[in-house]
Amino acid sequence: MNNNLKMKQSGETMTDNALQMYNLLKQEVRQWQAERGAFWTERLSPARVPPYYPVKGLPENAILELCQRLNHVSDTVVGDIELLETWKKFKAFRLVTNAELYSRLQLALCGVAQMFQETMVKTESSSANSQSAQSLTCPICGEPAGVSVLSPPDGKRFLHCLICEHEWLAKRVGCIRCGTEEASKLNYLKSEEYPGTEMVICQACGQYSKEYDLRVMNVEDVNWETIRTLPLDYAAESWLAEQAQLLGKVQ
Repeated sequence: MNNNLKMKQSGETMTDNALQMYNLLKQEVRQWQAERGAFWTERLSPARVPPYYPVKGLPENAILELCQRLNHVSDTVVGDIELLETWKKFKAFRLVTNAELYSRLQLALCGVAQMFQETMVKTESSSANSQSAQSLTCPICGEPAGVSVLSPPDGKRFLHCLICEHEWLAKRVGCIRCGTEEASKLNYLKSEEYPGTEMVICQACGQYSKEYDLRVMNVEDVNWETIRTLPLDYAAESWLAEQAQLLGKVQ
């Protein structure tokens, strides 16, 4: 067995293990939502205009409570004081050295946000839907769009929030980071290893995003798919770095 094959099998095993743990944690999130959702949603009222439930306004105690449930599923003991201190760093975008705890905090935040998103979607009026269309930020939690998806059967484009998982209608073409629709500024990268996934690289703002074509691929969990396809992020960053280097040489 050559080294490349060994590395590939090792990588696949790590991915399988990560997916297994991810699914266990997601299952716990759904269980917590079913048990505690009514308690927490009764304690917040939506704003009159988007974003209805901004992330910064979500109940901190709910996030910490859910995170402790996830810690238990992970067979990890984290004291309340340690968790609170880590959460403060998380909110302030400071370095969290415990990568696994960071991931569980992120999942807990998403779990709470999604709970309010589901509550809002049930009551959101058609006029509100119309107002939120074409926005680059989530009308529910106010976070920037994470990825875009092309929906079957006609390929309508929707933006997907990686925090609360809300989706809303978007323009068919354009950068979801800055909104430019200028074709000469947009580049599209694909890989045979990830069929149906395309990297949209914008030279206007120097950022990139992923787009999933659900007409040619089946995605059960967009957030997991975004994790699974991280190698495409590295490829996009390399492409941007190469282009910047080339531009510097020309100038």
